[in-house]
Amino acid sequence: MKWFRKKKKPALHFEDAARFNWVLDTNQELQEGMAKLAEQFPNLTEESYTEKALELFRRAGLELSVEDLKMLLTLRRETDLMLLRKKSKET
Repeated sequence: MKWFRKKKKPALHFEDAARFNWVLDTNQELQEGMAKLAEQFPNLTEESYTEKALELFRRAGLELSVEDLKMLLTLRRETDLMLLRKKSKET
């Protein structure tokens, strides 16, 4: 009997997070699209919001899954928090 295993998706690497952050910080079209999407947030379900966000990232050149997006946003938030804590300790 053969055991079938779900193929694991490649893990995200440092380069993936760096590219995500660079695109998010430098792509004006993506920033404008995310700002417009944020305005629509009260009228959207989480699923439709996520799909629209993924489409914006695709147009910016990043092919992400829902899981990738959530992980990269979490990493970005945690990095921002670490930098804020470091900055507050220095002052």
